[in-house]
Amino acid sequence: MKKIHLVGLFLLSMIFVSACTPSTGHRVAVSGNSVGQAQAAIGINKGNLPPDFTITTINGEQLNLRQFRNENKPILLYFWASWCPYCSKDFDVVKNIYPEYADRVTFLAIDLDLNEDAELIKNYKNKKGLEGIDFAEGKESILSDYGITHTTAKYAIGRDGLILYKGSGVFNEQQWEVLLNGLANS
Repeated sequence: MKKIHLVGLFLLSMIFVSACTPSTGHRVAVSGNSVGQAQAAIGINKGNLPPDFTITTINGEQLNLRQFRNENKPILLYFWASWCPYCSKDFDVVKNIYPEYADRVTFLAIDLDLNEDAELIKNYKNKKGLEGIDFAEGKESILSDYGITHTTAKYAIGRDGLILYKGSGVFNEQQWEVLLNGLANS
């Protein structure tokens, strides 16, 4: 009887330990140092290395997320749709702030409405006067990998390729300044 209790206690403690141990997920080297390589899990939360993707902008340029880390350049991913009034408000504010950061931070706006084509996106961009911001048609794989379920989703990815900020909602001028300044100085 004591043997059964000990085995049960052992199994219970193993379940407890495994439940309280953080999952390591996929790990990849982010940067080296003299002691060893820093590791970061691939994921969509702050501190993670975001899932890599390649996308073609409406101007025909192919962008690969990994290239920004390799070039030591931060990037802001913004998920939007032309019919979204909150995205329109965000763009109305950021278009006056982003030009100051355009040479230090890439801004990539990915359309989450898979029914919107490059021509519609170009017209929207021109109508809103959004110079310097890269726009791309959405890709189901990217939307899925990033868990995109609504507009105004923002991922700020620093020079080291790690997610510094993940959030959504309309930003005012001060919030855009803080986000872009933080990215530029990451």
